[in-house]
Amino acid sequence: MTSLRKLERDFARADLAAVTGLLAQLGDEDVMARFGLEARRDELQQTIAELDRRPDEPMASAALFFGGGPVIGARGIESEFAGTAVTKFQDIVAKVLAHETGGLGQRGIVPNKSASTLHITNIVRGSFGFLFEEMGASQQQLVETSLKVAVDETTRLLDAFGEPDEEQFRTAVETIDQRVLATAREFFDLMRQSGATLRLVAGETDRSFGAEAVARAAERATSTTVEDAEENIRGQLAGVLPDAHQFEFRAGAERGTIRGRVSRALSADQLTRFNRDWVNADAIARMQVKRVRHSGAVVRESFTLLALDHAPGG
Repeated sequence: MTSLRKLERDFARADLAAVTGLLAQLGDEDVMARFGLEARRDELQQTIAELDRRPDEPMASAALFFGGGPVIGARGIESEFAGTAVTKFQDIVAKVLAHETGGLGQRGIVPNKSASTLHITNIVRGSFGFLFEEMGASQQQLVETSLKVAVDETTRLLDAFGEPDEEQFRTAVETIDQRVLATAREFFDLMRQSGATLRLVAGETDRSFGAEAVARAAERATSTTVEDAEENIRGQLAGVLPDAHQFEFRAGAERGTIRGRVSRALSADQLTRFNRDWVNADAIARMQVKRVRHSGAVVRESFTLLALDHAPGG
């Protein structure tokens, strides 16, 4: 069961417990009140049963709960803070979706931004929060939508910034894009400067950011940078996995064996020819190299093979 559906069930169960408690306090003369509460009890029991039977939704959904400075219990939230926080979250989702589909440039308009649009469909309890859902996808859809994948990835990334374990954080941000990182920095800076806390629920993730986690996330987002550059590396191809789009390249003593992904622009047929024509041959590999730095030190380095050329004198 996804965390969001579990959240709905927990709310329904809390309501059911409250209604059951009120029923227990009624006297025999409270006939009309008992009638109304029993109807509500039956409705909640039916809702819980339906939630238990319902398969996981293939469409995107997420819930953001805010607490702390901008929030007055479950009664209200500062409009400027809420508007900015919601906009930043939506912006991260849009950039993650564009990055996942290979369309996010280093600057300029985020492509196909309308495809990443989430709608606020409810105000949710638990301090004060908002429920976001994807609209327009077919109710009969069986496969996860690309927006659901992007929302779940956004949640995973934001979760990593508050994660106490440094190694888990480094692993999670290995493939992060600089523009995604910049917006995450703005999001957590807003949380920290406003004295806000956060609970984020989506997919299988249910993460709470108290004041300490918000401060940790804001510091990491500020001190982390991503560098992308093309490099030509001399060596020999050890082999590629055409279906998995993965490669190994022996780059000599200084770099050792490099492993990474192959550009999706290269077809499986082309990669099969790589194995036939290039294995153990001297070559220049053109690679996209991504380096994630934290406090100036390179914490992750990843490679994407773009092309192979003959090495001079090879």
